[in-house]
Amino acid sequence: MEDTKVVLKDITEDELRNSRFISGFRTLGEVGYLSVRHVVLSRKMRRVGFVITKYLRDVTFLDEYGVATPFELFYDDEFKVLVLLNHLLPFQREWSSFAHGLVKWLKKVQVKDAILIGGLDKRYKDVNEPIKWMKTSKSEIDLPYPMLNKQLIMVGPLALFTVYAEIEDLPATILLPYADRERLDPGAAAVAVETITNIIGFNVDTKELYEDAKRIEQELQKQLEMIQKELSKGGVDRHYM
Repeated sequence: MEDTKVVLKDITEDELRNSRFISGFRTLGEVGYLSVRHVVLSRKMRRVGFVITKYLRDVTFLDEYGVATPFELFYDDEFKVLVLLNHLLPFQREWSSFAHGLVKWLKKVQVKDAILIGGLDKRYKDVNEPIKWMKTSKSEIDLPYPMLNKQLIMVGPLALFTVYAEIEDLPATILLPYADRERLDPGAAAVAVETITNIIGFNVDTKELYEDAKRIEQELQKQLEMIQKELSKGGVDRHYM
């Protein structure tokens, strides 16, 4: 699978067949990360695997469920939902192999479809709805929200995931709530979570994202700044504990 390897724990690929897949990335407003992490923790999903890249990020920390690794797989047994939680972005040189490798693996496992979360800069909001969306040609999902404007360019790892899903015939739906570009946006993440719950059918409370938005923003902003600071250091300047 090129330079991207999936390591499963206490689950088989056969058990994942026909599951739905959810993921997002730490990009605009951190919407993809905030929403996916909230779904994982709220549903008390069990961790079932990891994604390893050739140049795996050298960062770890303790999360609610234990030692966190850069790219982790969680599973909801009740609703058969597989979630990839990306605590960090892969190195940019690995974006293409990361996205393509995972899409090919998802096709091999025969997941039902993929739901991907990103964000739209709210400075350019042109509708009253809080979200826009798009889908690949194989997706059968239909949502009561406006589609992404034609010719509006999407870039980065989410774009690559979408491109490879289209090429490999993986049904994928991309959720793009309007978000603040300058800060973490838990409110936009809540919009994404609510849309996901409508698609999947499970129950995830978004009250915390709305009411504790400032606390969540401060905690994750501090974490993000620490990670970026450490990654920018080299050798003996790194903060080892």
